[in-house]
Amino acid sequence: MNPQTAALVRDSWAEITPIRKQVCADFYQRLFACHPELRPLFKGDIDRQTALFVTMLNTVVSALDNPEPVVPLIKTVGARHADYGVGDADYHKFAAVLLDSFAAALGERFTPQVRSAWAQVYAEVSATMRQGAEEAVH
Repeated sequence: MNPQTAALVRDSWAEITPIRKQVCADFYQRLFACHPELRPLFKGDIDRQTALFVTMLNTVVSALDNPEPVVPLIKTVGARHADYGVGDADYHKFAAVLLDSFAAALGERFTPQVRSAWAQVYAEVSATMRQGAEEAVH
């Protein structure tokens, strides 16, 4: 990942950090409103899920310059998601809603460049998660 992409993601996450719990809770509300078929995949407490999501985003953002140490964790999360029934198409739904949630939180500060940077990070993370799911099957 190039330094500019990492900086855009880090800086925008720093802006979201004070309201991260609300942004992530908003994400789940948006996700279930746009894709009600995904709601059954989330069997536990959504507040706990929101907290886990915040932790994962913090982890990903903190590892932008050195992602290798978190790759095993991301693969494990991907394998777990596959066990829950998450499929490839669900990752695309998730990405669109995540970017829209960040756009709503940041307003005009969520520029096309910031959106693109987050999309790149999400693409890399989701590819690693899907790799973890595939490795768990074999």
